[in-house]
Amino acid sequence: GNIMSSILVIGAHYDDAELGAGGTMARLAAMGHQVYKLTLTNNETRFTQKNIQVNYESSVQQSADACRILGVQEVDFAPVQCSHLFYDTEIMQRVEKVVYDLQIDTAFIHYRSDMNQDHVEASRISMTALRHCKNVLMYQSNGYLLEESYYPRFFVDISDTIEKKREALRCYGREHDRYGCLFETVCKRNEVWGYQQEIAAAEGFHVVKMVF
Repeated sequence: GNIMSSILVIGAHYDDAELGAGGTMARLAAMGHQVYKLTLTNNETRFTQKNIQVNYESSVQQSADACRILGVQEVDFAPVQCSHLFYDTEIMQRVEKVVYDLQIDTAFIHYRSDMNQDHVEASRISMTALRHCKNVLMYQSNGYLLEESYYPRFFVDISDTIEKKREALRCYGREHDRYGCLFETVCKRNEVWGYQQEIAAAEGFHVVKMVF
């Protein structure tokens, strides 16, 4: 079949997919590929020390708006409580069912080493659920310094879709945009990766496996 005909982007929280692969999602969707987004947790966050409050209902609405902008379809999935995401067979098999039902051949998932428990567990769950999937790539959705540094080798030119990515991220409230600059910092990193390839902007991925 066609390479990358059915694409799934899995995020722990509602804005992870857009942060890590928003430009790529928009570009693939514009090329006519089927692109799906799956979120594993309900995003409910109470981080009082940093005055961060995120609720489920608004996150769902914001995500729907972002998906519409990117031209991607959201997968209906009963989420787990935020910060309570752990690998278990039940959730892994639910993700696996989505992979088979949608005949996914390409997936973008969280980087395996991160300073966020939900991201690490989402990565573990995804890796097992996607073990028979042809193409699996990892993204980093935040800017934490990691024990095992994030050093992408596979890049997607998002020069034409970085503005769509920005627009999709703007759907999310201020409570998602950590320190008031997470979204823009991520886009600046896309510009740095683009500069390295002599293009305006790029998203960088860590390849788990790719079959061409």
